[in-house]
Amino acid sequence: MKRILNGAAFILSSLVAVYANATLVGFSSCTGANSCEITTSPPDPIVQNPNNGILLAWDEVQNFTLTEDLRVDRVFDDTVDFISDAGGGDYYIKAGTIVSSHYMQWDPGNGSNNRVNATVDLDSEIFAFITADANLFNSDTFLGLSGFDYADFGNRGLESGDTTDFNGSSVDISWRATSPGDWTRLITAYSPGGDDSDDNGDDDQVSVPEPGSLTLLGIGIVLLSRFRKRA
Repeated sequence: MKRILNGAAFILSSLVAVYANATLVGFSSCTGANSCEITTSPPDPIVQNPNNGILLAWDEVQNFTLTEDLRVDRVFDDTVDFISDAGGGDYYIKAGTIVSSHYMQWDPGNGSNNRVNATVDLDSEIFAFITADANLFNSDTFLGLSGFDYADFGNRGLESGDTTDFNGSSVDISWRATSPGDWTRLITAYSPGGDDSDDNGDDDQVSVPEPGSLTLLGIGIVLLSRFRKRA
């Protein structure tokens, strides 16, 4: 009986984990760093030279409808209709596009290599990276976390030798950081696991479990209910 009860609880907890607001999914590979981590408690304020050898990532504003063109540095495809050339090697994601924002921090130290190689997995297609200082500063105000101190110091973005290879909802990165470290903003498509953060009053889609998962959820609830009544 205890095994069945534990099984029912496991079903419920698994479904909660799957359908929680998860946009950064994880790292399917990570070498060179001491660790690659996703956090819900990012360092506030951001500090120069953390020197911890940790590749750290966190979600920012999700499912935001751009009210003006967003200037970015690297794009997954410069031929799609919502991407335009901004000149100087930059691009625009056009106003009206729904985007989600994610932030990454890398600074070697504490025995790590100077270069981290990793594959970052998300739950929607990756559109672009914002890596230049000015573009990061400008997007902090509406794509960054509310009230968060991004400490707008210089040399915050990636270097020219740092690579970002797009592959749908994952990206392969190879970043070598020096002082003060590397920070960059990932821009993705509408995130099925993200909150409606655009505050525009419309009814954006929300993540809904598939029928098979709903069945499992029902079984878990029924089993837990029965055994609690017997207890």
